Amino acid sequence: MGYAAPVNVDAAVSTLLEDLLDPHGRGLDAAFLAGATQDMKGRVAQMPKHLGAGMAVLTALFVGSGYMLLPKRMRVARLDRWRRSPFAVQRDFVEFWEKMATFTYFSRVEHAMDGEAAS
Repeated sequence: MGYAAPVNVDAAVSTLLEDLLDPHGRGLDAAFLAGATQDMKGRVAQMPKHLGAGMAVLTALFVGSGYMLLPKRMRVARLDRWRRSPFAVQRDFVEFWEKMATFTYFSRVEHAMDGEAAS
């Protein structure tokens, strides 16, 4: 039996966001992605305990199941399978991360653009 090193939470969340927001690998702004990663960790931490704990466990199971070791195209394919799963918990997991990642990332982009426009 092999042993996999523990998954770094920031790296796991960042990879998940990147796979959801940029499935074709065209490139995301690293600073906005890092900020969105922190925002998403905060959002999960601020959820009511029963929801936040469930989301944290499900996320840990998802990214800790070898997801981080897969090439990008296979990670994206796994997300797509979960998105189309007959199990609501899998579909809801992807939907939560996809919607919130989109919101947090592009909120940061918009905020930066507003700052540039004000200059």
